[in-house]
Amino acid sequence: MNVPDKRKSAAHSIRSSVSSRSGGNIIAAPPRAQFIRPPSTSTSPPGEKDTSLERADSVGGKDSGAAHTAKEREKALQDKIAELKRDLADNEANFTHTLDQLSQNESETSNYWQSRCSSLNQQFLRADTELRVLRTEVDVRVAEKIELCEEYELLHEKLGERDSEIRSLRTQISGLKQWVSTNTKKSDQTSDEEFGDTIAKLRNGLQNWAVSHFRKSSFDLSKADQTVIDDLGSLVPMYEELAVSQTKAAFLQSIVSSILVEMIFDAYFVGLPDTQAAQLSQIEQYLVGLSSTEAVNEWRAMTLTMLRKECASKMQQETDDVIRNVMSRINRIVNNITDARGTEARDQALKFLVTNSTNLARLLVAQKALFEVTMPKILPYQRVIFEPDFMDHIGEEDEDSLASRELLCVTFPGIIKTGDENGRHLQYRNVIAKATVLCSPE
Repeated sequence: MNVPDKRKSAAHSIRSSVSSRSGGNIIAAPPRAQFIRPPSTSTSPPGEKDTSLERADSVGGKDSGAAHTAKEREKALQDKIAELKRDLADNEANFTHTLDQLSQNESETSNYWQSRCSSLNQQFLRADTELRVLRTEVDVRVAEKIELCEEYELLHEKLGERDSEIRSLRTQISGLKQWVSTNTKKSDQTSDEEFGDTIAKLRNGLQNWAVSHFRKSSFDLSKADQTVIDDLGSLVPMYEELAVSQTKAAFLQSIVSSILVEMIFDAYFVGLPDTQAAQLSQIEQYLVGLSSTEAVNEWRAMTLTMLRKECASKMQQETDDVIRNVMSRINRIVNNITDARGTEARDQALKFLVTNSTNLARLLVAQKALFEVTMPKILPYQRVIFEPDFMDHIGEEDEDSLASRELLCVTFPGIIKTGDENGRHLQYRNVIAKATVLCSPE
C-alpha cells in the first residue's frame, strides 16, 4: 500500500469513528451551509411562515404558545448544532494530529528504508566490485595457468629432445669406446666387454653345476675326514654356518670358486711349471726396477702371449695335470661333506668349467693392463661389509637394503682392471666384473 492509500484509510477510519459517535444523536451531519445559515424564528419554510402569521392574526393569540415552543425547539437544535460543530472541530483536530503523526511515521519509515536500501546498494556495489576484481584475478590466474601449461609442454618436449640426444650421445660414446678399444689394442689385447661376458658365463655355469648336481643332496660334516675339514676351513672359514640347506648352493659355489682362484687365477701362467713361473716372475720384478711400467707390461704381455699361442701344445700335459688336480680337490671335498655321488655328467660339466677358467686366466695375464681376480676371504672373527661398487648380491634384495650388511660367503670372484689397454695410466682402476656374494640375513 502506497502513502496516499494509507492516508485515505486513516481518514476513512477517523470519519467512521466520528460518525459512530454522533450517530446516537442525529442521523447524518448537516452540510456546512446549514451551520453558517442565519438563524430563523421558525423552522418552517418562508411560505408556510407567512401563512402561519396570517392564521395567527386571524386566530389571535391562540398560537403564541406554539411559537414559544418552536423557538425553544430551534434553540435546542442550534445548541445541538453548536455541539456538533465542536465535535467536528475536535475530530478535525484529531484527524489532523493523527494525519501528522502518520505522515511523520511514514517519513521516518521512508527515511529508514531509504537508508537501508542505500546501505544495501552500497554493499551490493562493493560486493559486485570485489566480484569483478576476483573474476579479473581468476582470468589472470587462468591465463597464467595456460601459459605455464604451455611452458611445461614446451619444456617437456625439450626434455624429451634432450633425452633423445643423451641416448644418442651415449650410443655414440659406446660405439666410440668400442672402436677405440678395437683399434688401439695390439695383437691379443682383449676388450673389457669380452672379459665381462666370459666371466658372466663362468659364473652362470658354476651356479647351474651346483644346483643341478646337488639339488637333492644334504651336508654331513661329521663323517668328513679331518684333512678335508682342514682344507675346507682354509678355503671357506665360515663353512659351519653355510652347511645348511638354505645356503647349500652358495656354499658349494664358494668352495669351487676358492679353489679356482687359488690354483688357476693366482698362478703366474697356468700350465707353466712352478720353477719356470717363478723365474719369469723374478725377471719381471727385476725389469720393473730397470725400465718403465709400460715397457714391463708390454714385455710380460708379449712373453705370455707367445707361451699361450706357440707353446700351448707343449704345455698340454702340465695343463691337463692342473685341471685334474683342481677337479680332484673339488670332488674330494664335496664327496666327503655331502651324500651325493660323483657321476660322469657332473665331472664333464666340472671339467668344462675348469678348462674355461684356465683359458680365461691365461688370457688375463697376457694383457698389457693388470687384471686382478679378487675374492675376499670371510673369517669368523672379522666383519666384511657389503660394498655395492665391487659386489653383487645373489638374492633379490636391492642395494639400499644391503647397506652395512655382513657377508656370509663369496660365491664367485670379481675382476678389477688397472691401467689401459697399452699398460699405461695405472692410476685408473675399472671394475670389469663384480664379485658375487651372499649377505647375512637382517
